[in-house]
Amino acid sequence: MIILSRLKLTKYQTVSFFAILSAGLFFRIYGLGHESLWLDEGYSIRFADLDFFHIFSNRENNPPLYFLILHWWIAMFGDSEFSVRFPSVVFGFLSLFMICKVGTQLFNTNTGILSSLLLSLSAFHIAFSREARTFSLTAFLAIISIYFFIKLLKRKSRTDLPGYILFSCLLMYSHIYGLFIIISQNIFFLSLFLFSGRSFRLSLKGWVLTQAALIALFSLWIPVFLDQISFVQGGFWIERPDIKTLSMTFLSYSDGSLFLMYLYITMSCFSIICFLPRETRTGQRGFFRFIKSNHWKTGFLNSEKIFLLFLWLFVPVILPFIISLFSTPIYHIKYTIPALPAFYLLAASGINNIRNRYCRLTVIITLIAFSLPAIRWYHTTVHKAQWREVVSFIDTNAKADDILLFNTFISKDLLFNYYSGRDDLIKKNDLIKKDFPERNRDEVDEKYLEDLDQMVKGHSRVWVILSISGKNRELIKKRLLENYRLLYQRQYVGIMLYRFEKPGTG
Repeated sequence: MIILSRLKLTKYQTVSFFAILSAGLFFRIYGLGHESLWLDEGYSIRFADLDFFHIFSNRENNPPLYFLILHWWIAMFGDSEFSVRFPSVVFGFLSLFMICKVGTQLFNTNTGILSSLLLSLSAFHIAFSREARTFSLTAFLAIISIYFFIKLLKRKSRTDLPGYILFSCLLMYSHIYGLFIIISQNIFFLSLFLFSGRSFRLSLKGWVLTQAALIALFSLWIPVFLDQISFVQGGFWIERPDIKTLSMTFLSYSDGSLFLMYLYITMSCFSIICFLPRETRTGQRGFFRFIKSNHWKTGFLNSEKIFLLFLWLFVPVILPFIISLFSTPIYHIKYTIPALPAFYLLAASGINNIRNRYCRLTVIITLIAFSLPAIRWYHTTVHKAQWREVVSFIDTNAKADDILLFNTFISKDLLFNYYSGRDDLIKKNDLIKKDFPERNRDEVDEKYLEDLDQMVKGHSRVWVILSISGKNRELIKKRLLENYRLLYQRQYVGIMLYRFEKPGTG
């Protein structure tokens, strides 16, 4: 309540905002440990287990900040599913508070509370606030960076410049897409400085020095960054995007609902236009008269603030999209999560610009009504690979001298071992675990199959655990059926499990 009081809310606003925060926290923490860890979360734990130097210099696709936080967290609270995902919940929850601060700072308290409501109901944001990856942290730091950026331009405070440098630096160290937020801020500052005639508290020289400080702080990781660029240019798993990818991005922001997407876009348009009926009356008659009337006055509002939000939204989307078209593809919808808060701030501003309270309330209720089914679907559907269930079945049914074949080393080295309780068998090498032949994993040829024959030679029972890709599934199955019987197969979420056994095995 002390934190809420800093927003200077009325009693009604305090109750509403507290309800929004409570609901947002519930959506993000409910059943947090129910699903198994999946591949990317396995990578997070793998890198978090390293020491500081190796975390900082790792060749994972992301900068090291999140892994350093997770390293400290695991050391204190363990590596259960609930524990490793909880930091993301914290960052997601804090984002609800900070987006309200930014909305209030840009527009007014009602807009801030509305933006917090929309973010709290976002199934897209909820999903990444429940995953042991960096995305929730990156979105949170993007909001704080923008918050201090606005303060830096508007106010005179000793904490503004250090706050901006600190959180912008942390943003860049959380995800490469954080750089696009910094680029959007530079475009905004230079555009207004050069073309608007506005004078800011921070001079052009001061701004350049501030950006130089960010570059200097980020330079510690630039050698690793350049190494990653060369690695990505050598081949990457992301497909080249197209126009449909852009539309899918905003559809994802809208919980997969076309209706919600069109409504959000419409409200975003309203953020720059104020609609006022020529005759404003209260009550039910006034409401229906407003709906029927075509005599509206319009005006353009908050052009600079909307310009900032549009840059915040589109630079982290359009710029990597263009890069992906003409260079190595780097565009992935989940990477654009730093732009997500701007999407809801624009919509919240548009909703607040609806002067008729009945229309405004109708829009808010509609948004809530269409968002809740997506949240319910998310919480009642299995999304992550079911490693816990697969390992439990194998632990119950595997026998000594069985061989387990995996098509990814991380599945074997981390995810299977994370859940397996057969430590006694592992230590005695009774339960043998191997990767598929290293050469041509996705291009099965005769040499590949010969290597597979050598791997299973001398074993009467073979388990095959396929995750990620099933390109070579049928050829492997066909080859093993030459000498084994297929006694069990089941498609789990994200995993295909087979058990082969030689005829006559008891």
